[in-house]
Amino acid sequence: MQFLLSIGNGISFIMNLFGTSIVVPCIILIISLCMGTGFKKAFQGALYMAVGLTMFNALLGVLLGDISPYVTSMAQTVGISLPYVDVGWQGASVIVYSNQLGYIYLVLGLGVNLLLFGLKLTDTFQPTDIWNYYQFVFWAIIVQFVTGSFWLGIAAAVFMNLIVLLIADIIAPSIQEYYGYEDVTLTSVPQAVAPWAMIMRWVIIKLKIKERNVDPKGLTEKFGFWGEPLTIGLFVGLLVTFLGSLTVLGKASTWTGILGTMLAVSGVMVIYPSVSGLFVKGLIPLSQAMNVKIRSGKSKRKHFNIAMDPAIYFGESGNLTAALILIPIIYFISLVMPGNKILMLADIPAMPFMTVGLIFVFRGNILNTVIGGTIWYSFANVLNSNVCAAFTKAAVAAGVTQKLPAVASAVSKGLGVASWTVGSNPILWVVYKAFSAPGYWKILTIAISIAVYLALYLHFRRHRNAWYKAAGASDEFLAGKQEKAIA
Repeated sequence: MQFLLSIGNGISFIMNLFGTSIVVPCIILIISLCMGTGFKKAFQGALYMAVGLTMFNALLGVLLGDISPYVTSMAQTVGISLPYVDVGWQGASVIVYSNQLGYIYLVLGLGVNLLLFGLKLTDTFQPTDIWNYYQFVFWAIIVQFVTGSFWLGIAAAVFMNLIVLLIADIIAPSIQEYYGYEDVTLTSVPQAVAPWAMIMRWVIIKLKIKERNVDPKGLTEKFGFWGEPLTIGLFVGLLVTFLGSLTVLGKASTWTGILGTMLAVSGVMVIYPSVSGLFVKGLIPLSQAMNVKIRSGKSKRKHFNIAMDPAIYFGESGNLTAALILIPIIYFISLVMPGNKILMLADIPAMPFMTVGLIFVFRGNILNTVIGGTIWYSFANVLNSNVCAAFTKAAVAAGVTQKLPAVASAVSKGLGVASWTVGSNPILWVVYKAFSAPGYWKILTIAISIAVYLALYLHFRRHRNAWYKAAGASDEFLAGKQEKAIA
């Protein structure tokens, strides 16, 4: 146990020291070399990816840095007090990596994925997104905290990881088609909303509901300049900043800030495709090497997906537009939603991450994404409220009050804390409830959860294309992938 803990500490230290912009390209470089790519091509691909990820993070920093003050101002303007304050994903990550289970799972999760991937029981290679393990291990630590069982927490973490990998396998083709990135998928918290989007899409198709296809391309065709991402960014930026400045609109400095933020949002929408091109170049050597192995018969693996951080998806114009529209909608609904006890605050600007799991399923339809996100995240807020008391106790027990001033401030005022992004996961909430059920009910609820998972897993393995299409992939794209594998 101590050995695993030491390795986990080492991995965490490396991730914190170098960050994803360096660690992920290094992992890609190693994988490319193992796949037989020459060092020059492998290094060139890793370098493009490193630059691409660095630029993604820079764009993200600009956007969130400009938007955050207005979101905070919205909360202060309304003046409503709720018993739990959203202190952000940082609170969840610190709790996880201040706990032995969190460090150990960095190693255990790596082993689980490599074993499953090697046995072809999953198509997703997850070590490229290892830092985001905390987003499901968070729930496992709550299981451990509520039940008092370390091993039950470990079992919950492994089971939740299996669910994450299954969803990643299902949504991979849709992500690849929508974003134009080969061989990628998503294993972090935004994927949790994808099954809900799939259900919505199935209902729309079955009931033959006439959709209004509001996507960036359609808006540009219909409105010309006024429908381009450049202009959409201005209008959406104005919406968020205006709502966050209602009490100070008479000041000239207010409008300076509003105009500057509008330009920042607009700029992200314009620049993102160029940065995206760098990332695509980074994946080309690995994709080519994998396809060569498949065609030569040296590899019997037909499916190969690399898990990537959601930062590479957030800035796409359709996703960013839908997310920024959702910020005030979800925020104001949360204030009146029966059962919600969370004052959304630190994580609201992270909405562009949380809509990633919707936009590609709906094939860029902004309207459907906004509707789907409104329903899902309003409901998720209520379920998240159910674990806030345990989350607060776990945060205090982990010593987070000494590490995060926001947590210390909330606790000192007699308030509890929450993490909106990490806690907004109804699927893992159900698993948490199953693993923490009282007495012998726990055996039954865990058994039911495993049975449901196995049924879905086996059905997916036998009917891949049906699941891929349900997640938004087109027949043409899937046929193209099959032809590429055969060629």
